[in-house]
Amino acid sequence: MTAPATTTRTNEITIGMTGRELRQFLGAVLPHASTDDSLPVLTMVTFEATGDMLHALATDRYTLAIARHPLPDPAPDKVTLTVPAAALGAVLRQIKVRADVRLTLTSDGLTLDQLSDPRLTYRLHATGEAPLLADWRNWIANRLTAKPEPVVTSARGVALNPDYLARFRAASRDHLPLEIRPAGRCMVITCGTHFLGLVTPMDLTKMSEYSTDPLTGWLSTPPADTNAA
Repeated sequence: MTAPATTTRTNEITIGMTGRELRQFLGAVLPHASTDDSLPVLTMVTFEATGDMLHALATDRYTLAIARHPLPDPAPDKVTLTVPAAALGAVLRQIKVRADVRLTLTSDGLTLDQLSDPRLTYRLHATGEAPLLADWRNWIANRLTAKPEPVVTSARGVALNPDYLARFRAASRDHLPLEIRPAGRCMVITCGTHFLGLVTPMDLTKMSEYSTDPLTGWLSTPPADTNAA
């Protein structure tokens, strides 16, 4: 059960979770962060605490993932920070599933306390990187209302890179399905009310010009068995 969240002072948000909840929350977004150090902003996880929700966001431009966890006490002020995804993943692997965990967010960084035995504290300093999608709500809303383009709604259907699609498996929990719908040049993927993501389809326009439809031959009637009795 999630421990009550408390706001200790202005610009500081504290929330309690179990280790399992923390792994579900962060595990849903970490696969979407880039490992390319030449673009540091893409190797980060952005945290945003505002209103009654804590959000975590990661993207490498090919996929985008946003997970959210409720704050029982509304945050009096918006807190936003970015931390390295690799460091966050390393910390997460040390947290026990059954542990009681406390997250403390400030503009300076993130502190993770494992309160149960053994008691552990991890501090990740904010990188100072500006969030890649500071206004992600409007950015996604614009894509949700965009008319699907032919590449997404063609007769060949939608082609998705299986490596990218596999990242979204981590967002599913409690046997909830992933739901997919087209939005402009993106496919929007949701799971329950806790996860929102986007994935960019592969463009089949040129492939369709010189290749047959993959369904060809699958549904044709097989030849009669002349040896049948």
